[in-house]
Amino acid sequence: MRHLTLLLALVTLTVQAQQQEKIDLWEGTVMPNTRGIEVVDSIANQRVYKVGRPAIYRVAPTPEKNRGIAVVICPGGGYQRYAWEVAGWDIARWLAEEGITGFILTARLPNSPDAVDPSIISTQDLQRALQVIRSRAEEWGIDPAKIGVEGSSAGGHLAAASGVETALLYPARDAVAEEPFMPNFMILVSPVISMDLQYTHRGSREMICGKNPTIDKVWRHSIDQQVSSKTPPTMLIHADNDPAVAPMNSILMYSALRKHGVPATLHIFPEGGHSISLEAQPAGTELWKNAVERWMDLLYGIKN
Repeated sequence: MRHLTLLLALVTLTVQAQQQEKIDLWEGTVMPNTRGIEVVDSIANQRVYKVGRPAIYRVAPTPEKNRGIAVVICPGGGYQRYAWEVAGWDIARWLAEEGITGFILTARLPNSPDAVDPSIISTQDLQRALQVIRSRAEEWGIDPAKIGVEGSSAGGHLAAASGVETALLYPARDAVAEEPFMPNFMILVSPVISMDLQYTHRGSREMICGKNPTIDKVWRHSIDQQVSSKTPPTMLIHADNDPAVAPMNSILMYSALRKHGVPATLHIFPEGGHSISLEAQPAGTELWKNAVERWMDLLYGIKN
């Protein structure tokens, strides 16, 4: 019986893995924030190193499991690359098992030679991704009011940026750009939040703010300083022993959300290191998945 159960699980994953689609974010319209330099997409060793044509990769649940919820997944990588497999595809497959459609985002990176303004280029692509999904929500069996973001490490900063940015960061040139561009909820795992040198991940800060940023630029890209009552409900996951991104990042974000009356949940596990993934975790830390699943149930109703 145990072997049959395992076989059925593998078959289910295989079927779900086939329900994939790549969607070009700027097809049919002018891509903003570009110098016109051609950048060729580069993927190697389960990581994305260059993005010329930003896209989302849809991983859908089976129709009978579909709950009408979608999540744009923002992998980490210090804004210099993306941890494509562990913080992208693994998350999407897990969400599909839970009846949630995952969209893995490959946004343009700030270090792209084509970027005019590196500080907002990734957020522009994420805003566009949220709009594209809403424009095709009916086709994909998604409720346009149940579209969130998930991000790990620097991907957590990107995801969170979409939840605090109340203005569209690019010119509206087509019908897609008229769609709402903010997420309905956020799941932030080991997120970079503050650009303050006391707490930040320095590599991510340099990519977004530059080597010698002004005080205003540091403030502008410190997510906790940009939270407002319009920021969506947020769940924060961190490990106390994170050697790369101090858990104070999540604490600052939680405090800012509470200050503005935004529903927020914070879990700090004693172990887990940086960028907690779905791989084997220290005792107790693996419960982060259960916590996220329960939080989603409370947001949108118990799954079937």
